Amino acid sequence: MKKGIRIWNMDIGIVAPEEIIKEDRFYWLDTNFTYEVISFRENNMDAYFQVEESDRGGLWIDGNTLKTRGNFHTWYRKTADKRFTLFGNLGLFSTWVLRSIEERKEGITFHACALKKEDRLLIVSGGAGSGKTVFILSALERGWRIFATEFVHLQVKKNVQFYRGALKDAVRVDTFRHHFPHLAEKLGLDLKEETGDKLVVDFSLFKVEEKILKDPRIVFIFPHVEEKRERIIYRELKDRESILRNLFQNASEKLGKSLLLYGCWAVPGLDTPVLAEKRVERLMKLLEKGKVEKTLVWVSGVKEVSEIIQKMEWR
Repeated sequence: MKKGIRIWNMDIGIVAPEEIIKEDRFYWLDTNFTYEVISFRENNMDAYFQVEESDRGGLWIDGNTLKTRGNFHTWYRKTADKRFTLFGNLGLFSTWVLRSIEERKEGITFHACALKKEDRLLIVSGGAGSGKTVFILSALERGWRIFATEFVHLQVKKNVQFYRGALKDAVRVDTFRHHFPHLAEKLGLDLKEETGDKLVVDFSLFKVEEKILKDPRIVFIFPHVEEKRERIIYRELKDRESILRNLFQNASEKLGKSLLLYGCWAVPGLDTPVLAEKRVERLMKLLEKGKVEKTLVWVSGVKEVSEIIQKMEWR
């Protein structure tokens, strides 16, 4: 079966057995990307993702095509965590999308959420458990708008252009219950009926209307949010080397990270020395051309996040 997927302004062709490519196999993928299904065009897509059923696992790259081989149908039925599958939100397809954005579109992708108010874009960078969701919920309560929940895509050419990302996020039910019940009510969530650990929440109600932002004022935050932490650490990074290093590590994290999919298939990271070098060059251009106002390290409890959101509003 052949299927076309458009993510941002990039078209990816998927070639896979029908049982692998079904919609229900795209597990939480819409928490990573806003995507649409398009027509498959032979030899006329930006990149391709090819899946072959086999008793032996394998992975290789041929030009703009990532080819995979494995016993995926059986593995899928046996695995407990569907996020770590080919098309799960923590799977191989997402990593290939990020690599293709860099290779085919000269883009940069931060593992971050982005929030906008007036002409300021707040980019909160970090992996799972860093506190991005708490920043989203705290900012929405104060009237900010959501631009991306998980990945922030941009290009640096004559100016700096940011492209709207996913508007859905997987949120812990207890985070809503204990800290943001009023926001849950606005979103129409019935928390009494929720029994799972997480639920996928659509934040389209609070989205930024523009799909592209040109030259916004930028504040980067690298957070660590702990449930019961009392002491707040607020530190501004001022030297260019530290800022560049933090941005590079964040933009490289998903590309270089090896994966264990289906609980049995080890997949190496997809980063390369050439990609890494170009990424540094693009990040340097971002710091030269972009209106980067501040880069902050923020460590606090959940309730204190509103404090830094207020600081962004004062300036």
